[in-house]
Amino acid sequence: GGMRLVTPPTPEQFALESARQFDECYGLSYAQQLKNKDIPEGGSKAVCLMNTATLSNDVKNIVMRKSVKAMTDSILDLIVETEETSQKIVDLYGKSEVLYLGPDEQVIPDDINWVVSRAAQRGYSIPPAFMSSKPKAGINHKVYGVTSEGVNVFLDSALRNSLKIDPKKQSFTIKLTGGPDGDVAGNELKILHREYGENAIVVGIADHSGCAEDPEGLNWVELLRLVDEELCISHFDKTKLSPSGNVYLTDSDEGVKKRNTMHNRLQSDAFVP
Repeated sequence: GGMRLVTPPTPEQFALESARQFDECYGLSYAQQLKNKDIPEGGSKAVCLMNTATLSNDVKNIVMRKSVKAMTDSILDLIVETEETSQKIVDLYGKSEVLYLGPDEQVIPDDINWVVSRAAQRGYSIPPAFMSSKPKAGINHKVYGVTSEGVNVFLDSALRNSLKIDPKKQSFTIKLTGGPDGDVAGNELKILHREYGENAIVVGIADHSGCAEDPEGLNWVELLRLVDEELCISHFDKTKLSPSGNVYLTDSDEGVKKRNTMHNRLQSDAFVP
């Protein structure tokens, strides 16, 4: 699982996120463990919560980059054996541990390069493996949609075998949690349009910024614009909605409530969380 950066837009939302941060991280890591049960590494997750609600975008970006560095050093303190750290760490496992990260929400390529470089500086045994999706090495998750391609195989099978829907020939409705600017949801939107075209009717999308809903289907041109420009769902152009559609932002209590309940409120044939 990846390391995600959480930056609530209001002090009130920050307080809520603070109260549930451990539960969210544990739940995400448990889901990763189930998903990755057949590989030796298992599953994990890391969540870095920052109080940036009152900061300008430029200052917020600086805080996010510094937080990645601080979190990286904290992890390396625990797993790189040095005389200084060994005196302060309680090690009940008794063996050296190999940990590595993946990028998730709001982690950028510069972060990835710094993390790997820092692991080498700190004496980590295999620094290139400390974080995946490096810009100049391996397979970039987001560029090639590695995770989403696998997700869509399961979606296609579920539609055909459980719902008896041939998505190549019949229309179906779907809702997603995850923004068009993200790795999994963004690439899944591109794959849905590539494979099924207008047969795929996206009735709702929720991410950290809010949610967009339309029972007649969110406009595909607008969705793909957000994916291409790496914009979250709050940037969805409301003029592209049907009279029944709406966009809710997390800058209000009502918007937060709508975002948090979208996956339960909207009816659809399929749900990709």
